[in-house]
Amino acid sequence: MGLWKKLFGSKKKSLEPEATSPYLPEKKNDVEIIFAEKFTQKGGKFIYSEDIKSTDKFFKLILEENHWTTKDIVCFDSQLTLRFGLESLPDTFDPQNFKALLIGCEYLIANKGTVLICHHQLKEFKLEALPDFFIVYSGLDNFVNDVSEGMSQLKNKYTFQLPTNITTLNVKNSKDENDFLSYGNSAKNLYLILQEC
Repeated sequence: MGLWKKLFGSKKKSLEPEATSPYLPEKKNDVEIIFAEKFTQKGGKFIYSEDIKSTDKFFKLILEENHWTTKDIVCFDSQLTLRFGLESLPDTFDPQNFKALLIGCEYLIANKGTVLICHHQLKEFKLEALPDFFIVYSGLDNFVNDVSEGMSQLKNKYTFQLPTNITTLNVKNSKDENDFLSYGNSAKNLYLILQEC
């Protein structure tokens, strides 16, 4: 009897089919899964990290993959600069002299697979004036369903002074570049490091 259970399992299968109804709402994926699917379908590189040690490992792998050093990375956030061991920025600099920009984000927009950012991440720079590669560092608490929810959350987060330069960061897609309707699109090559804790 023990061998039978090992081979075929001990669970009894229900003979009744699972009830479905056109009136029941469809079972939906979690917002994190929807975002990850959309983001990677567009060509973004989604990296899930369980802890700080894993994040450091993945960050080093991104640098190795692209043959970069920490001197090739620009970051406007002093906490992220310190966290990833980057050099502080001089008083005057051209961000296009760097190969990648390391930023945090405001929100991760699930239904579009995009990243909502503002002047807190970009300072006064337009996307066109920044490097082609972005490394976005985020936690699990930044997911929202859509841009509307992201904007509402942004209003609540910055109640006294709404940020400027609010935009969504899109993944650069080579097939879109050949489409003249997307001319002027400031999409970037995106890495997203999503850290659990």
